[in-house]
Amino acid sequence: MIATAGLSLEQAPPLNLPLRLFLTAPLFAIAAGVLLMLDADAVLATRWSPTALAATHLITVGFLGPVMIGALLQMLPVLGGVPLPVVRPVAISVHLLLGLGAGLLAAGFLGGGATALASGAMAAGLGFALFAIVMLVALGRACGGSANLHGFPLAGLALLITSGLGLLLTLALLGRVAVPRLLDWVQVHVAWGLFGWVGLLILTVSVQVVPLFHVTPAYPRWLTRALAPNLFLVLCALTTLPFLAPAVATLAGRVAQDALALGFALFALITLSLQVRRVRAQIDATLLHWWIAMGALLAAVLGWLLGTTTERIGVWLLIGVGVGLPSGMLLKIVPFLCWLHLQSHQIVLGKLRVRIPHMQRLLPNDPARVQVALHGAGLLLLSTGFVYPPAAHAGGALLALAALWLLGLLTLTTLRYRRALRALIDGAPATNPDTGSRQDAARADTVPWRGRGETPEDKCANDALSIASSTLPRQRESR
Repeated sequence: MIATAGLSLEQAPPLNLPLRLFLTAPLFAIAAGVLLMLDADAVLATRWSPTALAATHLITVGFLGPVMIGALLQMLPVLGGVPLPVVRPVAISVHLLLGLGAGLLAAGFLGGGATALASGAMAAGLGFALFAIVMLVALGRACGGSANLHGFPLAGLALLITSGLGLLLTLALLGRVAVPRLLDWVQVHVAWGLFGWVGLLILTVSVQVVPLFHVTPAYPRWLTRALAPNLFLVLCALTTLPFLAPAVATLAGRVAQDALALGFALFALITLSLQVRRVRAQIDATLLHWWIAMGALLAAVLGWLLGTTTERIGVWLLIGVGVGLPSGMLLKIVPFLCWLHLQSHQIVLGKLRVRIPHMQRLLPNDPARVQVALHGAGLLLLSTGFVYPPAAHAGGALLALAALWLLGLLTLTTLRYRRALRALIDGAPATNPDTGSRQDAARADTVPWRGRGETPEDKCANDALSIASSTLPRQRESR
């Protein structure tokens, strides 16, 4: 087995499987931004408007879903030692189903008719359910495991519940089944999707990637062991509300929602405190996205406690956290995976003297910061739209541009990876992917990529891998 600082590379799926999910996800964020640009007034007026529902599902199904699932395709085998069965057909099927589901759901909400809405719900539900079942089966087969991974099964269960509730609500909207207290079930569906699937998964993934990428202290053990299970129990309690008397349900719902808000606020505050104590002084684009997302999360919690409108809270959670945080993770995960796979190929080919491009070369920080600025400005203008409506249209345009910029960055990173891989396979020294400098290429052929030829970014990545190996379970050797 090829292992790098405790990472189980041999169990990782082919890189093209997560990349296909990562590269198409921004397309749906672009579409949501365009909807906001064209009809922001309807979105800010009520979350039940057709445009708001279409934009919400473009983000949750078309953008968030593929990004989260693409990350898990690599993270579970490499960091957790949990290989997913039949990973290629599952990844391809889920990718197609989520893309089809997001498009049809948006079309259905925007007037495309019952057939589009039902077909979209069926495709999205089947895609999410398929991945959740495969993930739960893989986790069930894993022997032992780290406490840091305990949140993954809970997130998978939350995804199954969210998908099932979504299908039920779609049938209710189409008049196929009768669902008493429909709005209460909509609230439960939103809670399981936003705080269960997305929230628990972000919490669990953060425990892995924040110390790894930002070289911070580890999260407190009590948080990694207790927070996700307790939040899951709160969501289970929230699910019983439609069966209670309305007066009791209102009071119990407020208590449960306050508990969820405070739990995620605690996570945000601890994350920010760890990032303040990071080893690296550099403020990169990913870190800026984390700060914006944690700030938006805290603003949403404060707004909830102060009784602000659900539309404002929805914008902060859906755009600030749901779009911003995955965007920041993509800016780090994609170059990291490309670098990691290049390193694996380098070891397999025995070409340790051929220098591979480091993460900063694969995705430079300056253009990535432009993407953060576009996203942050879009979020600010969209929030200002509640006071000055014309600003929201400009905010939607900037959010669409930020997603388009993200797509361009990820595409260029992939092209640089493929060029470096071809150079590695051919045995030729890899030229600088940004400048094409032959002088660096000539030096790379005689200086190993470790040691004398190691750049600060190489060292940072290797330091992160070393730190990860001390906190992540070492994988069992293949026989």
